[in-house]
Amino acid sequence: MINKILCVDDDSISLTISKLLLKRNGFADEVITAVDGSDAIDYFKELFASSTNPIDDAPTLILLDINMPVMNGWDFLEAYIPEFASKLPNTRVIILSSTIDPEDFSRAKKFPVVAQFVSKPLSVENLAELKENDFVRQFFK
Repeated sequence: MINKILCVDDDSISLTISKLLLKRNGFADEVITAVDGSDAIDYFKELFASSTNPIDDAPTLILLDINMPVMNGWDFLEAYIPEFASKLPNTRVIILSSTIDPEDFSRAKKFPVVAQFVSKPLSVENLAELKENDFVRQFFK
């Protein structure tokens, strides 16, 4: 089981479904949420300001929607990577999006912190597929 996951999505229904699914299926012990990329960046700033051990306190996975107002998923990655990625080597991003644009799939591969691209909505099948991911697998032995 993964200790902590951060879900970043502007759709409150998607956040609720993801949170319930992750917890009920024994995928994550704790699920925290952010309503857009800016909210997520603020979460990481606060983590580094208040935690004595941010590496251990950080989420292992970030489930990131792409299409959001204020700060979208791409903008989040552009802000997160230079400021936090090297400080949080045990955190990876899973893009969780309803997009069907091939450009989005290609773009996701350009970010080393992105472990996988998953289609919305999150489902039991998606979770089973994620458990086969090279990074995620270690938490489900």
